[in-house]
This record gives sequence, structure tokens and C-alpha cells, in this order.
Amino acid sequence: MDHKLFKILKKVYYKKKDKTGDIFNCDTKTTSYTLDNLSREELDYLLSSGYPVNEIVAYSHDECVQGYKEILHHPNLTLENLLASYLCGFSSFPRGRQPILSYLFAKAVPEHTFTPFETGGDICALCSMSQQIWIQKGEEIFRSYWGYSWNEIWGKSLVDLQEFSELPPCNPTAEDIQIFCAVIDLIRNAPSEETPGKLEQRIRKAKVVPHYEKYRFRGQLITLAELGILPNPYIKPLYDGFVSFQQQCQIHHKISNHTRSDIVMPLSGWRGNHPINEDRLYSLFGHFLYIPVS
Repeated sequence: MDHKLFKILKKVYYKKKDKTGDIFNCDTKTTSYTLDNLSREELDYLLSSGYPVNEIVAYSHDECVQGYKEILHHPNLTLENLLASYLCGFSSFPRGRQPILSYLFAKAVPEHTFTPFETGGDICALCSMSQQIWIQKGEEIFRSYWGYSWNEIWGKSLVDLQEFSELPPCNPTAEDIQIFCAVIDLIRNAPSEETPGKLEQRIRKAKVVPHYEKYRFRGQLITLAELGILPNPYIKPLYDGFVSFQQQCQIHHKISNHTRSDIVMPLSGWRGNHPINEDRLYSLFGHFLYIPVS
């Protein structure tokens, strides 16, 4: 996605910003985005690009699970490429932030059919995905290019992997590596009582992350937690296996007095008294830190 197309799409999808962060319209099968606020030149450029502005992707829960397992065979979706992309997400390629999380979920989630909670409902007790899934494809892709990443609402992340798998692998720049190392050093030197929220504040004040925005940067910390680099005593990260959504809810209920509600597990369980799993850090990223970078 070039810069001109990104600016046009921002006018289509972005509504406003308030204290909760960037706001997008709801993603449902009935959502349609107006293009009336675009100039003739912008509209022509958008239409000529073929970008799927109002394309709805619909599939069942079971089709989504199968789609995750099938796309893992794509040659571009290797752990090496996804870790490199994650590093690029610190500066040179914000689009690189979400795919590693989507990949970890695709690897970890077991093949299964839709399993409702005992009380019923439209959410799978195993994976949290809905029985029927509708996605605004264009908006989800745009979010990823803007640098958003998250470890929830997994029904949407198959679109992320499908689009990303068609992109050429990226290589982290010297600046990407420098920013990553600066963030790791800040985490490594955390006060023993530090919480994830306080860590975010300290990283922001240190000004080591260009164009820092809390909710977009939080995804980078979530990834470190899901890789097991930021450890927690409550729940295993996706890199180490799968914990059902029902189990996660039970764990959250037990420890809700000890974690912040707007920061999700496993990041919410991290504390500064055990800041970094050094062995995991160097097993996954050590070779990136000691080879020449472009």
C-alpha cells in the first residue's frame, strides 16, 4: 500500500479520536462506507487501485479454523519471516505488527468444530470466534497498515494472514533494531513493582519509539508477552500452546483484582519483578541483533 492510497483510506475509515483512541465504524455485514468525502482525483485513484473498500468476507467458524490451518503452509509464513516483520513494525513497516500474533494463534488453535458455552450463545467456548463471521476486509487490512495489532477477535485475523502472505518478506532496518533494543532495555530495567500500564508510560516518556501512540504500540508489547519474552505467572503464551477461551475467562475471574481490565492477558499478568525471559528473547531474536541489517 503506497502512502497516497493510505491517506485516502484514512479519510474513508477514520472517524475521530478521543481519549479511548482511534475510532472506526463497527464491522458488520451491513456496514457500508461512504466515499462522498473524497475528491474526484482521490476517488479515481482509489477505484483504480482495486482496494476492497466495501468488500465483505463471510465464513463460518469451522471454515475459519480450517482456513487458519491451510494458510500455515504458505511459504512466506515462516516464524523467521514473521519475527523479522515484527521488528520492522517498530518503524519501517507498521503493517508488520499483527501477522506474528495471527500466526501464533493459527499454529496454536486446535482443529475443532464450533463449541458453544454451556449457557449457549454465539461464541465458541474453545477459541472465542463467532459461529458466523462477517468482516469488512478493507478496513481490517487498513488497520494493520496503520499499525494496530491485538490478540483477540480471532475471526478477523485470517484476513490479515491472507493479505500478508502475498507480500514479499521484509528485512528490519538498523533503526528498527535500535528501537527494539531500546524498548527491551527499558523493560529489562523495570522497577520490581511496575505494571504494564506503568511500563507503557515509561516507554512513552523515554521517547525511544517514533510516533508513539499507546494503543498501536501496545500490540508490540502484547506480542512479546505472547512469545513468552514478557513472562506472567497466570497463563501460558500462544508460543507455548493453547488455552481455551473458557479457561481464560476462568483465570481472568480469579485474578481480576490483580490486573488492569483494559490490558489483556498475557500482557496484563506481567510485572517488573520478572521483566524478561532472556533465554526466550535470544532464542527468537538473538540472530537479528548480531547480523548486519539493511
